[in-house]
Amino acid sequence: MEFWTAILGLARNKFVAVPVAVLTAALALTGYLVLPERYVASASMVLVTPSGGGSIDRTKPLAQTNPLLQFSDDLRTTASILILAMNSPDVFKSVGAPEDGPVELTIDDGRTNPTLLGVGTTGPFVYVEVEAASRAEVTKVLAAAQERLREELEDRQNELKAHPVTFVQLDDVVRLGPEADRAPKLQGAVGGALLGLVAGFGAAYAAVRGKLRLPARLHPEPPVRENKENGTLQKTGSLNGRTPHDKAATDQAATDQAATDQAATDQAAADADAETGPIDVIRGGGDR
Repeated sequence: MEFWTAILGLARNKFVAVPVAVLTAALALTGYLVLPERYVASASMVLVTPSGGGSIDRTKPLAQTNPLLQFSDDLRTTASILILAMNSPDVFKSVGAPEDGPVELTIDDGRTNPTLLGVGTTGPFVYVEVEAASRAEVTKVLAAAQERLREELEDRQNELKAHPVTFVQLDDVVRLGPEADRAPKLQGAVGGALLGLVAGFGAAYAAVRGKLRLPARLHPEPPVRENKENGTLQKTGSLNGRTPHDKAATDQAATDQAATDQAATDQAAADADAETGPIDVIRGGGDR
């Protein structure tokens, strides 16, 4: 509680508050300018069945139907297959988003996109999002990822020997960006401001505490040691219970005490003479 009271007191002091405010603003601006601006682009894609219904001869559905359309939840299962196939380090590297690199690539069913969150569990969606430091790089990686998705879908249908007429298509629903994302810069500004407040008030508080402790450091208390003669504790370097920096006062007190003792002795002698009286001297001359 004492700490926060001291901080509030410093905040009310204009000689402390103004420099801290300037430092906070400078660090916040530095954090905003230093962190690079990021750009985000995204594409929402959906799997669609061919116009022919996925089968060449409806009288022979098992022999002439695309195998990817024979699942109980066919298109959603196909979308899941594509998402799993795309989320590998090799694929990310091939489209320009290597692991631990400057480009961030996300491929899922739309669960990371709030606008698709409500419908992502009911439709065969594939969501692609790219974040990078430049608009050109974002656009390039997004196009490469979409092209790789379509190639992956076509290759799997060819491996399953599906007829080209029955091929499932991957179409764009909406494509956004690239747009600037200033969240990292704002985070840098907030971090700089917090650092300025903590550093400014911390330095001011340390300076105030240092000034309060300065008199104690100038006149430190002498260490305590045990007197071996009587077993009592006494301060090292003390003079009749006074510390060394009181020596002048001790000498003056000793002089005053000596004068007082001498005056008392003289008074006692005068009192003794008054009580006894004069002494007559009797001389013996014998009888005459």
